[in-house]
Amino acid sequence: MADLANAPAIATAPSVRQGRNLGIDLARGLAVVLMIQTHAFDGWVSHADKLSLGYRLSRVFSNIPAPLFLLLAGLSLGLQAASAERSGKDLVKVRAGMARRAIEVVGYGYLVSFVYAVLDWQFHAATLLRADILHCIGMSLLVCTYLLVGRARIVLRVMLLVVLGIGAGIALGLVPRLLTDLPLPVAALLGLVVDVAPITRFPLLPLCGFTVLGALIGMRLRPTEWSVKQHLLLALLAVAAVYPLQELTTLTVQQLGGRLSRSHPAVIWNFLEGTARALAVLTISLATAARLPERSYGWLLRLGRGSLLAYAFHIPLCYGRISQPLWNKLTMLQAAPLVMLLIALTWLAVRLRDGVTERRSPTPPVPTATAVLVLLLLLETSAQAQTPPLLTMPPPSPSSQSQDLEQAQDAELSRVADELAHSGRFALANALLPTEQYRSQVVVPPDYSIQREVERCHVRFAASQFRESSDCYALMFAARPELLRVLFNIAQGLRRAGESATALAFYHRYLGADPYGPLRAEVEGYIRELSALLQARAQLGQKSPPTPPTPVYKRAWFWVTLTTGVALVTTAVVLGVTLGTRTTPPPPTEEVLGPFDVVFPH
Repeated sequence: MADLANAPAIATAPSVRQGRNLGIDLARGLAVVLMIQTHAFDGWVSHADKLSLGYRLSRVFSNIPAPLFLLLAGLSLGLQAASAERSGKDLVKVRAGMARRAIEVVGYGYLVSFVYAVLDWQFHAATLLRADILHCIGMSLLVCTYLLVGRARIVLRVMLLVVLGIGAGIALGLVPRLLTDLPLPVAALLGLVVDVAPITRFPLLPLCGFTVLGALIGMRLRPTEWSVKQHLLLALLAVAAVYPLQELTTLTVQQLGGRLSRSHPAVIWNFLEGTARALAVLTISLATAARLPERSYGWLLRLGRGSLLAYAFHIPLCYGRISQPLWNKLTMLQAAPLVMLLIALTWLAVRLRDGVTERRSPTPPVPTATAVLVLLLLLETSAQAQTPPLLTMPPPSPSSQSQDLEQAQDAELSRVADELAHSGRFALANALLPTEQYRSQVVVPPDYSIQREVERCHVRFAASQFRESSDCYALMFAARPELLRVLFNIAQGLRRAGESATALAFYHRYLGADPYGPLRAEVEGYIRELSALLQARAQLGQKSPPTPPTPVYKRAWFWVTLTTGVALVTTAVVLGVTLGTRTTPPPPTEEVLGPFDVVFPH
C-alpha cells in the first residue's frame, strides 16, 4: 500500500497503478505463492510422504502467509492514516471510510464460504458461518480503525492490544467449558473473536496483534521511507530471531505439557516468531523493489494485487470436491510440478480478471454459474485498496485577494528559479519556471529513454538519494513537459532532502499546473506544513534552513547495535535454557498461527 506522502508518483508506465508501493505488493505476492504451496502440499501429498524431508522443508514456510497478510493489512492502514493526518483530512470521515471497507472484507469472507458451499453443493451452517482469514483481517482492520487511527499514545495502545489479545486467548483456554455447546447464532458471533468450535479457523484474538503491529509500523516507522541497508539489517534481525523463538516455543510446551494451541502460554513465542517471519519477508521485498527493475518480479506484483482472487481461486483446487482425485494420494515429486501449475493458473485467473476489469463498461454478461465468483473478484480491488480516493477540490474562485496571492507566488517561483539557475541546476529552474532562458541550458541526450529514466529516478529515490532523484526528475520534465506528475515527484525529493523552500515552490507549481489532480489534498497538506516550518524558522532568524536530523531508527549504527545485541542475548538465553533443561528431543509442535486451515465437508 503506497504512501503518497513519502513515495514518488509514477509519471509514465500506465501499467503501474497509482498509489501503490511495489515492495508491499511484492510482499503480498510472495505471501500468495507461499499460501498456495502450503495448501496444495497439505491437500495432495499422501500421509506417508508427509514424513519426507521435502514435505518438512515445505512446512518451513507454512507459518508465514497468515501473519504476513495480517501485518500487511495493518501496514496499509497505518500508511493511509499517516497520509490522511499529514494532508489535514477529517479523521472522522477517514475512519468511517476505513470501517466501511473493513466490514466489506468480513462480508467477502462470508461470500467466499457461500461460493465454496455452492461448488461442493454442501450447505452446512458451521461451514457457511465459519470465521476464516478474511473475517479475521476485516475485524482486525475494524479494531485498528477505531482504536488507533487519529488517536494519541499509539505505542501504548498497540502494546495493550497485543498483550490483551494473547492474554485473552490463554485465559479462555483455562475455562473451555464456557465456549462449548453454544447456540449456533451465539457461536457464529463469538467465533469471530475467540476460538469456538466448530466455527473458528482464525479468531480476532490473538491474531489481530499482527495487524495492530503493522499499523504501528505504518504510522510511526514508515518503512517505505527506509534505505535498502536499513531494510536488509531489519531482515537479518528478523531471520536471526526465528530459530531462538522456535526453541523457546518448543521448550515451553515441553516444560508445561499439553499441545501448542492459541490457549497455550507458548503461543507468546509462536506469535513473536510469526511476526519475525512476516517482517523478514516485508523488508526483503521492500529492498528488492528498490534495487531490481519491476519487470523482474512483475508476475508477483500481479498476484499480490489480486490476492483476494488468488485466495478464492486456489482453495477449491486444493481441498474442494474438484481436487478429490488428488487428496492425499501424491508423492512430493508428483505434487511439486502440479503446485507450480496451480500457481501459474492462479496468476492467469488474476490476469484475466484484470483484463476484464480494464475493458468492462459495462460489465459483460457472464454465465450464471460463475456470476457470484465474478462479483466477488471484481470487488477485490476496492477491498484491498491501500489509499482512499483522494478528494478533488475545485480551484478557488478568482478575487482580488487571490490574484494578489497568485502574484506573490509567481514572484517567489521566479526568485527560487533564479537561485537554482545560479547554482547550476538549470533543469530544476526550467521545471519550476519554463522559459527559454533556462530551457536552453538543459541538455537532453539524444538517446534519452523515458521508461529507463523513470526506473532510474525511482531507484535513486528509494535509495534515499533525494537531491539526485529531484535532478533526475527535472531532466525528465524537460524531455516530457506534459508529465505534470513529475513536478510532484520533484517536490517530494526536495522535501525529503531538506530543501524546504524549494520544495514548497514546486508544490505550488504542481498545484497550479494540475488543480484538479487527485493529489490536491495531499499537496495542500504539504504546503501548510512547509509554510509553517519556514515561518517558524524565519522568526528564529534562520535564513537557510538546516537539514533535518536523521532519526535514530534510520541510522545504521542503531540497527547494527540492536541486531547484534538482540541476537547475542536471545541466543544466550536459548542455549542456557536448552542445555539446562532439555534431556530428550521434544515432539514436533504445530504452527498454530498459520497456515490457512480450510476444511471442506466431505
